[in-house]
Amino acid sequence: MNKTGIQSGVLYDDSNYEWGLEIVKNAGFDCIDFNIDTKISYSETCKGKADEFFTKSDEELKEYYRPQKEAMEKFGISMSQMHGPFPIFCRDNQEATDILVNATEKCLMLCQYFGCPYLVVHPSKGENSEDEKEINMYLYKRLIPAAKKYGIGICLENMFKSVDGHTTEAVCSDISQACEYIDELNEIAGEKIFSFCYDLGHATLLGKDVRRSINMLGSRLTVLHIHDNNGIKDIHLQPYSQTVGCRSGYITDWEGFVEGLKDIDFKGVLSFETFNALTGLPKELYPLMVNYVGGVAKYFAERISK
Repeated sequence: MNKTGIQSGVLYDDSNYEWGLEIVKNAGFDCIDFNIDTKISYSETCKGKADEFFTKSDEELKEYYRPQKEAMEKFGISMSQMHGPFPIFCRDNQEATDILVNATEKCLMLCQYFGCPYLVVHPSKGENSEDEKEINMYLYKRLIPAAKKYGIGICLENMFKSVDGHTTEAVCSDISQACEYIDELNEIAGEKIFSFCYDLGHATLLGKDVRRSINMLGSRLTVLHIHDNNGIKDIHLQPYSQTVGCRSGYITDWEGFVEGLKDIDFKGVLSFETFNALTGLPKELYPLMVNYVGGVAKYFAERISK
């Protein structure tokens, strides 16, 4: 059966990771999607604020995370994916872009340290598809040497954007385009470095045919962001929480999602990006919510394995 995972964001931070990891373990999860993206602010970086965290040396960063690595080993939890800084492109600000790319390279190093196989690096949005292609090819090509050095896969993701209050398509939301990006980048790299993180919530916002999208991705699909929303906002809630007023009327196409993963014989981790299910809850109730998400994860894993 597929392993299951949940993100660290909101659940725990650098001060209470043992508490959080114990909740994760007790809920039946095998893996963590590590939110290292919180360590650098895109907006502040683009405004010229100096990066303090990722200017640390490799050894300093490893030592900083050593206690968390040991705690993960203690609880038998592995890191299946890491959520990198995003975006990593500041238009007309090369210095800020360089800082963000450097931070991403440091994340690739830390992935190796944690034994984490994948870093999710969101594609950057542009003014049009041609502009986006130029920006993203430049950024991802810059990351190839570090990805090769540390032996880590880089995952693109299906994106959306808001225009005048409306949710619209963005880079890699067209799965045909996403496949072209991945295939072209791997050809440039000369090996399979790039693959895809399918964000189910983003697909729901754009009304995508989930099963068809997953089938189009096929073996390019290695990482998942599983969460629910109301079809209007990217609110990252627990599965089956959003309905249209009847038991079978779920806004997210959960059946298409499960069947699509079965179609391609997906062997990766069923990883949940459900941080807002915890936002606002008393911490005493965190275990109950994480247990619920863990139950859904087990349900999906059992169905996919049949």
